[in-house]
Amino acid sequence: MKKEKKSIKSNEELILLYKMNNDINARNELIINNIGLVYTAARKKVNLYTSFTFEDLIQEGIIGMIKGIEKFDISKNTNFSTYVYYWISQQISRAIMNDGYLIRLPAHIYEKMNQVSKEENSYLKYDSDISSKILCEKINITEREYEHINFYKTYYYNPVSLNTVIHIDSDDIFIELQDFIPDKKITIEEIILNKHLKEDIYEILNSLSLREREVLKLRFGLKGEKPMTLEAIGRKFNLTRERIRQIEENALKKIRKSSQNERLKEYLNYI
Repeated sequence: MKKEKKSIKSNEELILLYKMNNDINARNELIINNIGLVYTAARKKVNLYTSFTFEDLIQEGIIGMIKGIEKFDISKNTNFSTYVYYWISQQISRAIMNDGYLIRLPAHIYEKMNQVSKEENSYLKYDSDISSKILCEKINITEREYEHINFYKTYYYNPVSLNTVIHIDSDDIFIELQDFIPDKKITIEEIILNKHLKEDIYEILNSLSLREREVLKLRFGLKGEKPMTLEAIGRKFNLTRERIRQIEENALKKIRKSSQNERLKEYLNYI
């Protein structure tokens, strides 16, 4: 295979030719001249346990470079290499995020994971330590969010066997991880947050009376069954529909006033 030769023209000359004359040859020369930037960005991402090969990442990087070339504004005093490297890196990262993993995370979670990793690494570089509280303040997240993000990092960046056995709740039920994965891609967020949310809801429910707990569990299907109507719950407890409504209303008021209610609000950031 014949190796492409680099152009003797500078990036500045080539980008001017392309922008002013729509010279495709000049654009192609720009790509050849700056292919090293693509290789650099791809090498940094190739060991993230994704399904992408190095060649796949190179292709994505070239797509990113072309986007950068198209968006480059010759009227501004911007360094071409720095500008297109941003687009190369972003394209590779987005491709990995969208298609590189069997279990897919939403963009905002992926970005927060990267924020946390970047901040942690900046301290590890100097053999320094940082408390979770200070780190959370620096990147504007709660400590609860930090716990969730660390959980995602563990299972997102470290592949495990789909035959890994998981213990579910306290009923001695064991299933394999692959049982969570349907034909289409799912978000690990749904699995993890549902589990944490369920645990927090049950903790809050424990602050209620036994009858209040039972009414809410039946009303909202927290026992894994279909939610029941006020009339159906009334028949179960031999009480009127209005009495069940009052019990439900009082229980919800207690939850709203509880300090633990703030924990549930944190889940809204992920919905």
